[in-house]
Amino acid sequence: MRKRISIFISALMILSILVSGCSNSSKNQNTASNSTTKKVTIKLSTWAGAEEAKQLQSIIDKLNASSKDYVIVQNSNPADYDTRLTTQLSAGEGGPDLFWVSAQRATQLAAQGALLDITDYMSKSDNKAAKVSDYYENSLAPFKYQDKIYGLPWAENPVVLYINKDLFDKANIPYPDGTWNWDKFLSVAQQLTVDANGKHPGEAGFDKNNIKQWGFTLNGWPPVQMFIWQNNGEVITPDFKSSPIDTPEAKKAFEFYSELINSPAVPSQQTIKDQGFDTMFKNQQVAMFMGGAADSLETQVNFNCGVYEVPSGPTGKKVTFGDLYGMAINAKTHNPEAAFKAFIDLTNAIQEWKVVPPLKSEVNVDALKKLHPDRNTETLDNIVKSMSYAEGFRYFANYPDWDNIFWNQLMDPIINNKANPDSLIPKVKPQLDNVLKQYSSK
Repeated sequence: MRKRISIFISALMILSILVSGCSNSSKNQNTASNSTTKKVTIKLSTWAGAEEAKQLQSIIDKLNASSKDYVIVQNSNPADYDTRLTTQLSAGEGGPDLFWVSAQRATQLAAQGALLDITDYMSKSDNKAAKVSDYYENSLAPFKYQDKIYGLPWAENPVVLYINKDLFDKANIPYPDGTWNWDKFLSVAQQLTVDANGKHPGEAGFDKNNIKQWGFTLNGWPPVQMFIWQNNGEVITPDFKSSPIDTPEAKKAFEFYSELINSPAVPSQQTIKDQGFDTMFKNQQVAMFMGGAADSLETQVNFNCGVYEVPSGPTGKKVTFGDLYGMAINAKTHNPEAAFKAFIDLTNAIQEWKVVPPLKSEVNVDALKKLHPDRNTETLDNIVKSMSYAEGFRYFANYPDWDNIFWNQLMDPIINNKANPDSLIPKVKPQLDNVLKQYSSK
């Protein structure tokens, strides 16, 4: 590709000088040309795996064919994505023009000046994806900093409950009906857990060391925050001044999470690592799985799979976690106008590709059915319901520092070492509060 570009540049050098009046500016731009148009090459970096990157490329090919302004070149690799991206953005030259960015990193990168402010570009664009008022407020918030827009979400992925209907039918257990709470969920998970002799937890002779089918699986996903919210608790206050993980509401959720992790209805963490998290559900070793709506697991299995709402909290409060994926423009791009055109076109295309578009106008069964005809009406209805009460983390510039403590000092010991949450919370809370104090003092 580099040799081909060099040939084009050499052949058109005289014309380029006449048109631009400045040879130095052309050296700072990668271009793809033909006899009638001059397209700017826009480099895109993503975390897409092989199959996802293949699907993404078909979208990019269509955009490239129709655009007069740009050619998007994809570079997708999920391995150590955040580390590689940080290195690329800190480099003076050669970084991507566009890149996928998680909600967790977006605010931090915007505060560091790594993202291009696209507020004015958005106001002048007539692309559907540029209509700010159509975004869910909590979906757009992580991509804003000091009232400016630095990126856009292309999907919000609410956690839903996937179940193996065949295993439910075999056990004569009714499917979830929207009224399940924690106690009901744990009870069903235990009923769907069977050892090699057909015994269930609590029955005489049950062998916890020889289980052939588990009711549920948990390995830090879904995040404990979802359960805390369901119990009217919080981990970061709205004013970003404290982490109230020591309230009765939060502590009860931590205890329930710990109870699930250590229940015979959930495989050991080593078994999950050995067998594969979602793979165990696909292989019918696990009867229930909480995954993102975009996982589309019901389209990937050879059994009757249903998609339902996650259980509510003890008082009936419905909340699910909505994971957010987005895209941004490198503040150092040499071609901000062409980069934005590619950015907004690609954002719109991905929003039509992925479930669920973070747009109010698209989150209804009829609209989603047109975009995703392979998913049945019941599934889409439960996804729409889940979106209506999906919540995201409270991101801020220092969030990765806060999250590192929350995970390494609190959640990892609970999940992997069977630590008692009550003994950890008093030690971890001051550390979390200190990160927030540093943020608030800036």
